[in-house]
Amino acid sequence: MREYKRYDEYKDSGIEWLGEIPKDWDITKLKYITTVNMGQSVNSATVNIIKKGVPFLQGNAEFGDLNPKEKHYTTEPKKIANKNEILISVRAPVGDLNIADKKYCIGRGLCAIKPKNNLLFLYELLKISKIYFDKISTGSTYDSISTKDLKNIKLPKPSKKEQQKIASFLDQKTAEIDEIINKKEKLINYLEKYKKSVITEAVTKGKLGDKYINEDGELVDEIEMKDSGVEWIGEIPEYWDISKVKYIADIHGRIGYRGYTKDDLVDKGNGALTLGGKHIDDNNKIDLSDPTYISWEKYYESPEIMVKYNDLLVVQRGSIGKVAMIDKEIGEATINPSLILINNIEIEPKYFYYYLNSFSVSEFFKLIVSSTAVPMISQEQFDNLHLPKMNLDIQQKIVSYLKQKTQQIDNLIQKTKKSIEKYKKSLIFEAVTGKIDLRDYELEGGEELAEHNNSSETERERLSAVD
Repeated sequence: MREYKRYDEYKDSGIEWLGEIPKDWDITKLKYITTVNMGQSVNSATVNIIKKGVPFLQGNAEFGDLNPKEKHYTTEPKKIANKNEILISVRAPVGDLNIADKKYCIGRGLCAIKPKNNLLFLYELLKISKIYFDKISTGSTYDSISTKDLKNIKLPKPSKKEQQKIASFLDQKTAEIDEIINKKEKLINYLEKYKKSVITEAVTKGKLGDKYINEDGELVDEIEMKDSGVEWIGEIPEYWDISKVKYIADIHGRIGYRGYTKDDLVDKGNGALTLGGKHIDDNNKIDLSDPTYISWEKYYESPEIMVKYNDLLVVQRGSIGKVAMIDKEIGEATINPSLILINNIEIEPKYFYYYLNSFSVSEFFKLIVSSTAVPMISQEQFDNLHLPKMNLDIQQKIVSYLKQKTQQIDNLIQKTKKSIEKYKKSLIFEAVTGKIDLRDYELEGGEELAEHNNSSETERERLSAVD
């Protein structure tokens, strides 16, 4: 933040995550500068999706980028959040935020906060307070905070005029950064597609960069190709074969009596992990930040779906086709009905993993989903998935190439994401905690921009003006 000046004097805020604040700023509690309204459950019989009654928000799953995305409605609302009130999740993940753009009924997982002063300033301040929420949240089944915890969070309190200055600054600067992020996201989207094309060329054509791998494992300019006989695979190297999944691995799912109910779910330490689609992130990695556990009785009931090292998981409903590989120790684990488990794999597991992440397999999944009434992939359909097959040495060389190449692309993607987000978060933190002095800040563009904002204000601009 070298481009912005600092205040002349600072003092210790007494708050660990906040650090120093300007000498003239105060410390207050949320309850003294807002009105906090805890949500309440409604009669489930009154909830509908036909837009009858008041929009009903049950949790942060219905949050949008800034405003909620309503999915449910209730004819008998209890607790209400009004327009321009901050919505905060008090259940895992604790601290997620949104702003009500109209009247909503809110359930027990949410609180509505009505600021007495600047809305946008408080909204951005609560964003950076998430580190504190994470620290104090507790729970056996899921993390949560109480209304008392929320009301008593300590926050910095600059003057009303300074809050307005900070909000105006953030409104303009975050909008500028959002524009940059949009361009970066297009780059990330291109890199994701490029990565998938690199994988597809390697696992279906034996093409590693601008060379092909021949039968002796050597990289050459050209090799003989042949028709695979599978439309969505196309040509494959002449010395490769085509097989089906059922001939090289075992496929299992949690079906029939092996299903389970909420009564079979237990707290950590009283059972095994049960993995579902939510535990596979956008990078096809296992994400256990929100674990679920099933009783030991249910776990031992189905040994064929116990998850082990080098097993593969495929989402068969919901985010169809997402794939993850168990490449680290996660303890005793099983699957829920949203996944297919692939084990006893006779080929190189990592080659199989890469193949399942290719454009070819994506096309296979699309064909299946478009031809069925219910969007899902059955075990039988997955059994009959075609795949190229070659000797183990070639598989391992393809894997070695892809591991290095995809890591390079992933590093570039992560670097692109972090560079912008890190700057944005740092800018917000420095502004709302007084690490930079914005008392003399003027909107870039001066009066001309101010007139434009008055005649065509954005949602964030409107919020920055709300007192």
